[in-house]
Amino acid sequence: MTTRDEQLRFCKICKNQKFDFQQGIMCGLTDKPADFQVSCPSFVQDSAIVLNEITDESYQENHVSIKIASQGKRFANHLLDIIFYLIFTFLFGIFLGVVFAILAPDLLTIFEEDNRLLNYLVTIIAGLIYYTGFEYLTGRTLAKFITKTRVVTIKGQKPEFETIFIRSLCRFIPFDALSFLGQDGIGWHDTISKTRVIDES
Repeated sequence: MTTRDEQLRFCKICKNQKFDFQQGIMCGLTDKPADFQVSCPSFVQDSAIVLNEITDESYQENHVSIKIASQGKRFANHLLDIIFYLIFTFLFGIFLGVVFAILAPDLLTIFEEDNRLLNYLVTIIAGLIYYTGFEYLTGRTLAKFITKTRVVTIKGQKPEFETIFIRSLCRFIPFDALSFLGQDGIGWHDTISKTRVIDES
């Protein structure tokens, strides 16, 4: 069965459409919301609307590319975030220690041993919390507040949680930190997550 969203893909760019404040986009021929299945026999594409949508989308992408943060600011973000990330990881470790001391004191011994796998796991979890938390809630890490930069999608919109989480995961790809030093200043975690860091200063 065709959903309302699928019907609107036709209606939004149809010359026969009309708008009703109570029911939204309707058919101007029947004065009713769309009720067709698969495709509409009365559909007539409005080329002007289609062109406007393409132009708006291209404008958004070009506008984002114009405001891409410089390599200098990206490097500053990286250095500052390393500092904030290390501080956060230290505090996160203390928090875990307190939680384990209260809920499972016998397990505290695992933190006393030189367990590289555990240390790496805690470091990754802390990094995911730090980067995902800040960038999803505010669009910025603490470093980006200082450099006045922000994370957006390639269309200049606020990224969804999944997008930011993927972006954060990609930071742990070996040598990812060096990937944004190329000519375009766009790193692997930008490209893979389809995000950009823009300058707001």
